[in-house]
Amino acid sequence: MLKTALNDFHRAHGGRMVDFAGWDMPVVYTGIIEEHHWTRRHCSAFDVSHMGRLRFDGPDAGAFLERICTRRIGDMKVGQCRYGHVCRQDGGILDDVIVSRFESHWGMVCNASNREKLLGWFKQQSAGMNMKLTDQTLETSMLAIQGPEAIETVDR
Repeated sequence: MLKTALNDFHRAHGGRMVDFAGWDMPVVYTGIIEEHHWTRRHCSAFDVSHMGRLRFDGPDAGAFLERICTRRIGDMKVGQCRYGHVCRQDGGILDDVIVSRFESHWGMVCNASNREKLLGWFKQQSAGMNMKLTDQTLETSMLAIQGPEAIETVDR
């Protein structure tokens, strides 16, 4: 079972752990309703390190993402993110993703349960393109800060 960098923290602070797409993840700490209300009124941090984090480099990376995503990607400015889908050739959805534009590369966040499927699909679809795809999921972590006090809390 895969573990995020915060696994020991989750266990030490009472996280009820479950198998989520092969990752040992906390599903709840004190109670789902209490935690829901806290997040809606204040803000909470979520360990979302189980989600796939893919990096696309090279001159063809933008064109590749433009071709495989349902959203326009090519006109994104550095610092922008867009939500979209990756589809099969018949139009069936493989996953919903978030694509980010960085100064030197592109990034994509995908669902944990679809990461390996997408990696295989991208390898097929990028044949002959001048692009490098790197799966950064196991080497990095990711947190989501959600709620009306999120910006204020992160600023502090």
